[in-house]
Parts: sequence; C-alpha cells; structure tokens
Amino acid sequence: MKFSGLKNSVITVLGGLMISQAGVALAHNQGGSFTTGLAAGVDFYQVSCFDDGTGVPSYVEAQVKDMTANTSKVSIVLQKGTTPCTTNKCAQSSTDTTDTDAAYSPLVRVTQGTGVYNLFVSHSAAGTDSYDVQVHCKTASNAHTGTTVSSKQQQ
Repeated sequence: MKFSGLKNSVITVLGGLMISQAGVALAHNQGGSFTTGLAAGVDFYQVSCFDDGTGVPSYVEAQVKDMTANTSKVSIVLQKGTTPCTTNKCAQSSTDTTDTDAAYSPLVRVTQGTGVYNLFVSHSAAGTDSYDVQVHCKTASNAHTGTTVSSKQQQ
C-alpha cells in the first residue's frame, strides 16, 4: 500500500516537471533545401511577430546553419519596412561560413516592432544545399513572444 502511494506521488511529480518544461522550448526552426541546383535560388519566408501574452514584440533575431558539405555557403537576409532605417536597421544579413558544423551563423537583429518580417535564404553556388534557420520574435526586455513562420517561395 505504501509503495503504491509513493509510486503515484513520483508519477505526479514527474508529470508536473514534464508539463512545466513544455513551455521552455522557445526556438522556432525552419528547415529547408535548395533542390533546383540553381546558384540564384532564394527561399522566402514571412515571420509574424505578435503579442502572445508575453509582451509586445520589439525585434526579430535570426541565424542560419548550412547543413550540406560543399563549396556553397548559405546566407539569410532579415528585413522589415523602409523607414526609419537610420536608427533601427531595416535589413540585416548573416552567412554560415562553415558547412555541417554544429554552429549557426552570427545572430542578426531587426528592430521594427510588431508585424510581418521578410526572411530570405540563399546559397552562393550551384548545387543542392540544406539549411536550418532559427528565428525568434522578442520584446524590448528580451522575452520571447509570439512567432510564426510561413513559407512563401521554395527554390
């Protein structure tokens, strides 16, 4: 009888721990690949930033990882709006210079608030390439907030 009660307590505690960890995974990853073999291929995504109860979005940050061993390098451009671009840059780019390692490219940030940001992924040479992009919408206090990614063009 005591063993059954202890077992139920352990199951309840472990279940609670698993549920509490479900909200910790904040990364938004978007995988893709260039399969046409064209050097000029560009994949296009839109990232929507919204207040999911955590707070009003201030900026988006993103980085890319090149997952194919070849001479081509994978890059991203993150962009929103055209004004005021003197203080808050409207577009930033980043390139993963080392294929198939665990590291992502340098993190880029565009601070243009709530709304839709454009994310372009390209590669530098003909052939096939695969990639993984991490993207996060964040508040001014760096808290992760509502983020959705939708594909608009795949090449």
